[in-house]
Amino acid sequence: YIYTPDEIARILNAAGSLRHQKPNPLRRQIYVMLFGLIAATGLRVCEALGLKLGDIKPGGVLHIRETKFRKSRLVPLHATVVEALDRYLALRRQHACESPWLFTSVHHREMCHTTVNYTFRCVLRRAGIAPERRRLPRIHDLRHTFATRVLEQCGAERHAVARHFVALSTYLGHVDVRNTYWYLETTPELMADIATAAEMLVGESAT
Repeated sequence: YIYTPDEIARILNAAGSLRHQKPNPLRRQIYVMLFGLIAATGLRVCEALGLKLGDIKPGGVLHIRETKFRKSRLVPLHATVVEALDRYLALRRQHACESPWLFTSVHHREMCHTTVNYTFRCVLRRAGIAPERRRLPRIHDLRHTFATRVLEQCGAERHAVARHFVALSTYLGHVDVRNTYWYLETTPELMADIATAAEMLVGESAT
């Protein structure tokens, strides 16, 4: 599923209006920052949940440790994401949270993937995003959307596709450029042209 910019805005607004929980006064801010960070960077959910305060490096860079393929990488953040993260951290300090995790559970531990997925489904319904099909869009589709939007901007020229594919593969933490190819969606007309150019690149990487 590819989210529209309006849908992402509605998701963040809905997360900001989640029911307040006394044991977790930062619940709304946590989910707004978590969903916003994934949408803006294309991080895997497990990578975002695994972030610790020490992984935030000077200059607006995240250190992603021990990823899906047992590799670490650095992810630069857009200035607007850095500003949002700074605001979140300021609120976090006000509540004197001693947990090392960037996103903490009620018990100041790493957040549970199951809880996050459940909350995301609740947020989707609050935001009115429930396509007429059995399965709701997933939080992982925020990563899918990020990759697709980045590729949409590169144009259909073969050299541009190659350059963006290599950069995007590294940014997303893919060990093989062929893994990035599957993030293409044929929704916009432009994607058909990009897919054709990408197939040539993927074919070359396999030889």
